[in-house]
Amino acid sequence: MSNGRTHIMSAPTHASFFAIVSNAADGDLAVFRVDASTGRIERLARHPAGEAVMPMALSADGSLLHAATRAAKRTIVTYSVDSGTGSLARLRTASIASSLAYLSLAPSGAWLLGASYGEHSVSLYRAADVHAHAHVEPVQVIDGIENAHSIVASSDGRFAYVASLGSDTVSCYAIVERAADARLELVQKVRVEPGFGPRHLRFSPDGKTLYVSSEFRATVAVFARDAETGTLTARSIAPRAPALAHLHDGPRPRASGTAGTEVDPSTRIWAADIQLTPDGRFVFVADRTTSRLISYRVTDDGSLEYAGYTDTETQPRGFRIDPSGRFLVACGEQSTHVAVFAIDAGSGALALLSRCEGGRGANWVEIIRQMPHDVC
Repeated sequence: MSNGRTHIMSAPTHASFFAIVSNAADGDLAVFRVDASTGRIERLARHPAGEAVMPMALSADGSLLHAATRAAKRTIVTYSVDSGTGSLARLRTASIASSLAYLSLAPSGAWLLGASYGEHSVSLYRAADVHAHAHVEPVQVIDGIENAHSIVASSDGRFAYVASLGSDTVSCYAIVERAADARLELVQKVRVEPGFGPRHLRFSPDGKTLYVSSEFRATVAVFARDAETGTLTARSIAPRAPALAHLHDGPRPRASGTAGTEVDPSTRIWAADIQLTPDGRFVFVADRTTSRLISYRVTDDGSLEYAGYTDTETQPRGFRIDPSGRFLVACGEQSTHVAVFAIDAGSGALALLSRCEGGRGANWVEIIRQMPHDVC
């Protein structure tokens, strides 16, 4: 809930930016421009991608975008990105075997990392193969990771971290590169509380902390991270948000097949994405059941305290914070609009600035800073 006055830093020193949203139901990517002086969002274009397009991975320099489709035809679609205009040019569509719930890039851009929730596995792809061939096999698949939901690489490209929702574990793998080859080698597997349901992962700006969102509680587990060894040490778990006090923890129930025994899924927490402000002061988690963004403040001792909530687009699966830390862009799977919020620099409170018509089944957001010399 947004309280108090929202302070937006003066705009001249900040670049406007483009937000790219994947629309699973429409099978396309929508490109929006957000004005840095006003926070106004406008849709620029829509680009076909493929049925059930969902996770996206942006290269470190913002020049390449990869998007994975999860329908019967599973692919990774690669686009070049014009950071001056926001336009996308489709370069290659490579078919793959897995349905990827998460896709990310190693900082070097040489390796794509994928997590398959239904296949209980993670995969390592050579990016050059994805860019060059119509069908791509992973260079490595690691099976037995129950409901693998995300995989992210550290900023130095030495380690990859995997959230296993089904086993309540977070694993660290070394990314071992040899010539043109690479392998993921297990370094450590750590457990979170039973029933936590780890979903998505984010690093603090200095890389010394790993934040893990809970799908079943909408809380966040905080781990200290050793940059040299990659290992994690549990520090704390954020408190449960009072804004979700009327909901139960645990996975959304499925129909049992016996009449009258079904439980209303709207009584369960159903958290999704997690994002941090670039200064590392605030952490946000999306809950799809209530369509709320839950905010946490990072305290002096590194733990998280509840800071508030903001209503957003219906069933928010994905959202993103711009590089300046002034704006948050959110979409919803059951909304056809994309919203821009101002982030109060002092409190982390969100204030709605603008909305724009988007697409159906919106689920993922990537942001690209607009190059200043190309701004009209």
